[in-house]
Amino acid sequence: MKRSWACAFLLAALCGWHLLLRGHGRGIPLVTDEGEYAAVARAWSGGGLPYRDAYSQKTPMIFLVYRAAAAVSDGPAAPRTLAALAGLATLLILFVATPRAWSLSGRLAAPAAFAALSALPIGDYSFPANTEVFVNLFAALAALALLRDSSFLAGLAAGAALCTKQTSLWTMAAFAPFAVLMVRKPDRARAASVYTLGCLFFPALWAAYFISRGGLQDYWQAAWAGNARYASVLVMTGALAGQLRWFAATLLPRLILFTAPALILAVLGLRGLRVARDRPVETLSVLWFGGAVAGALTGLFLFPHYFLMLAPPAALAAASGVERMSSRKGRAAAAVVLALWPALLAPRLFFIAGARERALTLLYPNPIFESEALGVEIRRRAAPGDRLHVFGSESSLFSYSGLSPATPHTYCYPLTLFPKGRHEIAFERAALDLAPPRFLVWSTQPLSTMISSNLGLEYRDGMRALLARRYAFIGLVRVSAEPGLPRFEPSRAKDRPDFEGEDRLLLFERKEMPRGKSVSYAR
Repeated sequence: MKRSWACAFLLAALCGWHLLLRGHGRGIPLVTDEGEYAAVARAWSGGGLPYRDAYSQKTPMIFLVYRAAAAVSDGPAAPRTLAALAGLATLLILFVATPRAWSLSGRLAAPAAFAALSALPIGDYSFPANTEVFVNLFAALAALALLRDSSFLAGLAAGAALCTKQTSLWTMAAFAPFAVLMVRKPDRARAASVYTLGCLFFPALWAAYFISRGGLQDYWQAAWAGNARYASVLVMTGALAGQLRWFAATLLPRLILFTAPALILAVLGLRGLRVARDRPVETLSVLWFGGAVAGALTGLFLFPHYFLMLAPPAALAAASGVERMSSRKGRAAAAVVLALWPALLAPRLFFIAGARERALTLLYPNPIFESEALGVEIRRRAAPGDRLHVFGSESSLFSYSGLSPATPHTYCYPLTLFPKGRHEIAFERAALDLAPPRFLVWSTQPLSTMISSNLGLEYRDGMRALLARRYAFIGLVRVSAEPGLPRFEPSRAKDRPDFEGEDRLLLFERKEMPRGKSVSYAR
């Protein structure tokens, strides 16, 4: 009984510690992906349909999460509460997944490692309500089901992960041999069939939903075929070498530094490992970690949050290493180090720095606070029924302004990176010409627009022409590394927008001009 109470107390402490570490995102406004998901969820709640009425390349489960969060609270950061709960649930599942025969320190090492590994202060790795947070929850459920010999439930959870992010396909595939090899030979064909059936359930359910709403083609083109185009962008544009250099010089060393104790203990736990039914946790950890690595590398952009999917299998493997230690005190000390390591490396980011400093350290030059400031200004000026269009990737503007997008595109890179053809550009321009929104934001951040095609240039030039005909430049927000909060700067009568400069979010307002007159911003 005393051991049970001690275990419950320590688990509760680890949950609190995880929330404290995740708190390094407190006060930081929405990142780009969060704004995108919120905009799609809002359009869906209003009677629209994802992909057809609000474009995105993500699979639909994440929009369901954001829609659920909006039903509980209309605050822009509400999905982060669900993300925190998903993290806590994953932490507890990892504890349950460890064998009861293990020592208390060995069992607690898995949630201790996950509490830290899932909250690393590296870019947008951990604190936003990104897809990977919920993928981890579903993957952990699948892993637990596999360890409990429930292939169908494992398939259900793996299919849910796939419907949250496409790169979970690798984890789904990695779990398949475990479902087959960990049972007796006469039962392997049945286990494979049952696992596959479970994997197909949620994808089939979503396909049936979009068929019933008449949006299957849009769903397929955006979430699957279109996502494949996105994955090839770096190769097609010749930017892959630069991205790999950035990853090797910047992100990879930080990942290794923050995960070093877990990786060392994982190697200890896997030493001499052979695939065997009597080593299920270790075997599953290897397969899961391999699938997560493949998922993180798919697409080649190598953004920090992609690597969050490595946290659960790394934590489980590290716990195996702790359990293999012969010293009781050594096991306890190792579990403590796993929990504390990131905080020891970056105490200021976790506990001291203010939100602005943390955002600049983690995300600059992403216009996080700048988008919030501009969105608040747009909301102040807007009237009911007004709409907004953004030439850039600052989708959080829709959350902070409260306005609906003027077209299905809440960000521009599908049209600047890989448009389907000139007809898609023409359709977008025609929609804006026929019903120009009251406000239009133009981002001069290079990574916000990412133009890599002649059609993308054509779209950009068409937007410039629209601004010249129908809009007045009314102000901007500067993107800078200054410690003070950004503010909106109204334009003066003779000011002209600087489209060629960088580090600005330019705001335009529709202005009905007398016939025959216009304002030109062309150079």
